[in-house]
Amino acid sequence: MSLTRQQFLRLSASLPVAAAAAGCATSRTPSASRILIQNADVLSMTAPEDEFIKTDVLIENGRIASIGKGLSASGAQTINGSGMILMPGMVDGHRHVWQTLLNGLLPKMSQKYAEYDRRVNMVYALAYEPEDMLVAQQLGGMTCIDSGVTSVVDQMHAANGDAMEQAAARGLVESGVAGVFCYQMRNGPYYTVGDTYTREQALADRNQPPDERHWANAERIRDMYFSGKDRLVHFGIGLTGSVGSQTVDQAAEEFRRARALEVRMLTQHMNQRPGTKPPILRGVADLHEAGLLGPDYLISHGVDMTDQEMGYLRDAGSGLCSTVMGEFPYEKPSVHGRAIEVGLDVSIGVDVSIALTHDYFEHVRAAYWNLFRTERGAALSKTIEPFDVLDIATRMGARAIGFEDEIGTIEVGKRADLVLLRTDRIGFSRLGSLAERIVTSANQSDVDTVLVNGAVKKRNGRILGLDKASLEADASQSRRNVIRRAAEINLL
Repeated sequence: MSLTRQQFLRLSASLPVAAAAAGCATSRTPSASRILIQNADVLSMTAPEDEFIKTDVLIENGRIASIGKGLSASGAQTINGSGMILMPGMVDGHRHVWQTLLNGLLPKMSQKYAEYDRRVNMVYALAYEPEDMLVAQQLGGMTCIDSGVTSVVDQMHAANGDAMEQAAARGLVESGVAGVFCYQMRNGPYYTVGDTYTREQALADRNQPPDERHWANAERIRDMYFSGKDRLVHFGIGLTGSVGSQTVDQAAEEFRRARALEVRMLTQHMNQRPGTKPPILRGVADLHEAGLLGPDYLISHGVDMTDQEMGYLRDAGSGLCSTVMGEFPYEKPSVHGRAIEVGLDVSIGVDVSIALTHDYFEHVRAAYWNLFRTERGAALSKTIEPFDVLDIATRMGARAIGFEDEIGTIEVGKRADLVLLRTDRIGFSRLGSLAERIVTSANQSDVDTVLVNGAVKKRNGRILGLDKASLEADASQSRRNVIRRAAEINLL
């Protein structure tokens, strides 16, 4: 009996990747054990002065083996980098990848965006089915690669049942992007398509501690998709983030259970609640006092943290992701400037991929422009150079998410997560340092080649290993289905 694609996805959404890979819209991209990128202008991001013009980079078994002029490598696949800039793959420290399927439905600049939490997290998230989630995650990971992002921290907070969550993990792995899949320990939902429910009750449901189903499925997903030694996507936990409603003891128990799963990362949306009284969790200071911070912890947002609280994170080896465009309308601006002054490693995130451009270079530039929202930031801008701006997306971004030993720079021994930029477009800067040229004018259309762990994922401006027509057809069908089902959820 033959199965339609949708039937196959329904049956296989909870299966391990190896058992189900044959039927997905992607396939493994061919990877030569040796690749030689020749004659590129190399921006290593190790230091501002470390730019190497017309230089070769040899990759062996996914790692950078040698950097120099006139390298030879018998039998290696060659990539001509003449006239191009080779830079490290960029890092996105906070993105809801599942929302990529609905990009443009709720633009950040639209008045409709005021209803983001209700419409996206309380309606659209419940209108997905596993086959939609699988397609959304495949599409979302490939969208990262297409823009030069090779590592993403995916905060998967559409927690809507075991099969849905497993499909999300599988889709991200199959997309070919690297990073961390953070399974959100968000409670609920207790309503579905066809139900009528109040927003107040939905919020109360969500603020409850995670139930045993979440813990059991977290362990199951970890074992199904993230147990291999050579994995490129690691397993993490998105903590509930119930600041203002969760007690410190409840938070401590969640930290303890999450760490017992031996996860690579704990991440959390952090919006402080300074007026709240103990024992309710108020923010970073309470986590510090309870001894819960550590090098496995990454905060998203945190725009209302004090410098002292940033210091707590720095001293604990924790990281921060500020999402620039997503935070621009906030009363307080993104905290890249303050974090740099305090010495806290900070990354950039697209965050709400339903609402914002996926051109990551625009988000990088926004990290600089946001400095001018405060007098302190404007003063700091006078000490920052283009290299420092790009550093947030590469070297420092890698440090912020705890992968500095693997990625973020072009150095011998590092993983070959690389981006080759074309520079022959009219309007691409011809003058200045490589970092200055990139920060001034690079955009997604300039991304010619992307490698993740030495495997070519994009070449000559086209994603490899992708049956584009099939994926686009599946995505189009899923969009229609999600929007139709969402209209049948009556959230008062």
